[in-house]
Order: sequence, then C-alpha cells, then structure tokens
Amino acid sequence: MRTSRRMLKQVRRALFTAFLFSGCINVLMLATPLYTLQVFETVVPLGSIETLVLLSLIAGAAILTLSVIEIARDMILLRASLWLDHELGQYILENGVKLGTSGAELRQDASALERFRGVLASSAVTPLFDAPWVPIFVIALFALHPMIGAASVACILLLAAAAVLQSLLTGRLELERARAAERTQQWWSTIAGNAQFAGALGLARGASSQWEIFNRSHISSAYSIGKRSSVIRSLSRQVRLGSQIALYGLGAWLVVQGELAPGALVAAAILMARALAPLENLVGSMKALQSAWAAYGRLKALPADAMVPKLGSAGTSIRGQIVLRDATFYHPGRKTPALRSVSFTLEPGRCLGIVGPNGAGKSTLAGMIAGAVAPTSGSADLDGIPVAKWQRGETLPPVGYMPDEPSLIEGTVHENIARFGDASVMTVAHAALKAGVHETLQSLPQGYDTAVGPGGSGLAVRERRAVAFARAVFGEPKIIVLDEPEIGLDGAGLRRLMAVLTDLKASGFGLVLATQDPRLLQLTDDVVVLNEGAVQAFGPSLDVKQRIDEKRAAAASASAGLH
Repeated sequence: MRTSRRMLKQVRRALFTAFLFSGCINVLMLATPLYTLQVFETVVPLGSIETLVLLSLIAGAAILTLSVIEIARDMILLRASLWLDHELGQYILENGVKLGTSGAELRQDASALERFRGVLASSAVTPLFDAPWVPIFVIALFALHPMIGAASVACILLLAAAAVLQSLLTGRLELERARAAERTQQWWSTIAGNAQFAGALGLARGASSQWEIFNRSHISSAYSIGKRSSVIRSLSRQVRLGSQIALYGLGAWLVVQGELAPGALVAAAILMARALAPLENLVGSMKALQSAWAAYGRLKALPADAMVPKLGSAGTSIRGQIVLRDATFYHPGRKTPALRSVSFTLEPGRCLGIVGPNGAGKSTLAGMIAGAVAPTSGSADLDGIPVAKWQRGETLPPVGYMPDEPSLIEGTVHENIARFGDASVMTVAHAALKAGVHETLQSLPQGYDTAVGPGGSGLAVRERRAVAFARAVFGEPKIIVLDEPEIGLDGAGLRRLMAVLTDLKASGFGLVLATQDPRLLQLTDDVVVLNEGAVQAFGPSLDVKQRIDEKRAAAASASAGLH
C-alpha cells in the first residue's frame, strides 16, 4: 500500500546519502588550508620546486574530486526532488479524489509539495548538510593553536544563536504569510478564471477590493519577516566580519609572540571562513527551511492510500439495488442537515423520480445515490457496498452521473466523455448515441476532438450538458443519475430527451431523475418526495401521486371549512 510516509522515507535515504557526500566535500575542503600551510612551512623555507609541484598536484586532485562529489550531491538532490514531485504529486491527486478530499485541501497539499520540492532542488538545503561538519574545521583550528580554536567556537556560537533567533522571530509569521499568500492567489485565480462574467456582473471594483484586503495581510506578514530577517542577516554578517578581524588580530599577536607561524595564520583564516560560511548561509536560508519543514509535516500526515477493494471483475454481474438507511448529510459549516434520516430501497432496473420544492435536497440526494456525496451518518449502498466505494474503484463506475452543473475538465470532448481513459472514438460515439447527443457533439468545430477549457469554458451550456450526459452513459453503467436533465431544453429537446430515457429504461438501465418537470415523471416507476431534507413520501409513482392528491384535497376541504 502506498503512503506518503514511504515516499518521504525514500527521499530521506537520498538526503542521507547527500549528507555523507557533504562530509566528503568538507573533508576535501581542508586541501586548501593544508596546501597553504605546507607552502609557507615547507616549500618557501626549503626552496624546493619539486615539493611545490607535488603539493600542487595533490591539491588540484583534491579540488577536482571535490567538484565531482559536489555535482553528484546536487544530482542526488535534484533527482530526489523531481521523483518526489512526480510520485507524490500523482498520489496526492489520485488519493485525494478517491477519498473525496475538498478542493481547498488538495490545493494546500499541492502547495506543500511544491514548497518542499523547491527547497530540495535549491541551494537553501546545502548549508543544512554542511553545518554538521563544521567541527572538522574547529578541530583543525584548535590544532593550529588553542586560542584560535576558542575564538572560532565563540564566533560559531554567535552565528548559531542568530540562526535560532531567526527561527523564533519569523516562524509564526512565515506560516501566516504562507496562508495569506495562498488565499490571495486562490481569490485571484477565481476572479481571473471568470473575468468576463465578473466584469458583466459589476464585480470589478468589489473583487479587486476584496483581493486587496487579502493581499494586505500577506504584505503585512512579508514586511515583518523582511525587517526581522534583514536585521538578523546584518548581525550575522557583522559577526563574520568581526571574527575575521579578530582572527587576524589574534593571529598577528601570536606570530609576534612566536607562538604561531605566518603560514598557519593564513591557513587559520581559510579554515575560519569555511567554518562560518555554512552557518551564515543557514541564517539566510532559515525562512525557506522553515517553510519546507512545515510542508514536510503536512505531507507526512497525508492519509494512507485509499483502500479500493476489488468490487467486481470481468463477467461479474452487478444487480444495481440502491439502499439508503437513515442517510443524513450536512454541508460543511452548516448546522441544518441537507438530508435527514432518508431511508428507502430502489430495486434494480426501476426509474426513480426525486421531487420536491427548491432547497428540498433533491440534488444532494441525487449526488448521494451517485456516490458524489457520502452520508455524514447512515449509509448509501449499492448491492450492499457503499456507492462511494464503487464509484472510486479501479474499474469504470457502475453509476453514471450528470449533475445539474456539469463539471468538465480541461482537455477534449472525447477525453471528458472517456474520463481521460483509453477509449476508441467508436466507443465514445456509441455512448453519445445512447445519450441522444451525438449530433450535438459531432457538429462542434472539431467534433469529439474539440478543446474544452477549464470548467467547460469554450462550450455552450447545452454542449456542456451533452458532454456530461454522454459521460454518464459511457462504460455501460448499471444506474444513470440525472439531476434536472430538462434544464435548457425547448419542447423538441424535451421530447428527444424523453425518447432517449425511454430507450435507456427499455435497455435495462436503472434511472434516477431529480426533476420538477411532470412530463419526465411520467417515465418513473417510483417517486420519492422531499421537503426540507426529509422524505415525505416514497413508493410507486401512481400510489404517491394518489396520496399527494388526497392530501391536497383534504387540505383544500379544511381550508374551505374554515371560511
């Protein structure tokens, strides 16, 4: 079973390898100060050109090896970041869709992956690998002279304190800035994606003002982070410059006292610069590393791979019985249920009509039968298994669904009908013929190859609904759920729709029609009547109609008696 933890574990192995490579790089960094020390201590006093050539060859080989290892380390990090982006990105999208994760959560997960991947592939992570190897240079400085080693430790502690201070002062603000930036970008994308309609609806000024409010929070956090980071970076730079001055001053005093050779002073300066460099860079990279750490925590906490049992296989017959037991559903943030304790059984091959006033819960119930909406409590099963599991299985879903607002994805008409799977043109056209929309789709500029923009842009409402209807029929589902299929149809269009539904019903498809059109209700075998999310009546269409007529007559008689 795939999990984000396992994928991140693979990346951690790559990071550990890169860490070991960093150790080799830092050890080879000693070549320069050792070369300098030997030149001043051996070559110059002896005047030996042969020794100079040999030392130069050894130092050159060390530097060349260092370069090769550094390139290898960078390639490891780059490959790890790209592998994670590919594997975990697909996992987040696929698993999120299977689990019904909200769009906002999916966008935050994708943003976390982008931040973490970006840091892995950048130079911001390098100081983190180099910093643990600083003791190598400290030991070398102590070997040159204990006082120089002690001075280096003091400078290193000051830079480490600056890095900790950077984390403490900007950690919370960075989280606030990231959330504000995400909200600002989301608002911008929403308005920009509907710019024409927003302008026609007079939203230009109001939308930009709202974006300005969101962006102001982002700017405020970014400004505070920038100020604090600038001060801390300046302090760390002062520490580094001051340490160099202190080193040269202390070294010159030791040289005058005869306790240190001039060559050792130059070597100490190189070692000190190398010891302080990763810590100073760590201060500058702290913001990126904090963001990456927060992203890592979010990615690590992703839910495990959705368990998709093998519900059916080739040759397996699906009966198509829908059973709802005390199904209740709350929209997020709502205290009143959209559906409350809905219970009924729809036998295979029958046509169910869902009726009721606006806001009664018809679309919610249709979505629940189609597996798009999972009950908050209770159950909605197809052949004894939750409909949502059937719909998110590895095979084509047994329930075709056309919502009242067709949801299309950027691609082509063919790809949307085939659900972006591998399907021939004939298979797709066959589904469109069954749905009675082949002529509509064939008349598009490029037919089934016509491009579809995000959300179905580029197609008229009638054309979008035609694509959605063909998609609902594609794959020979056992049940087809249509939410207000009569929307946008004239008299002739409605007659064609009724003929198509009659043929589908005769072919053995189960149908669920959420509608208020009495002509479509003539096709139904059963009717469920909703009011304020509760079932008022359920049963054969003629019986329910008779009961409703009796209630209306009784109410009319009571009203007449009062008058």
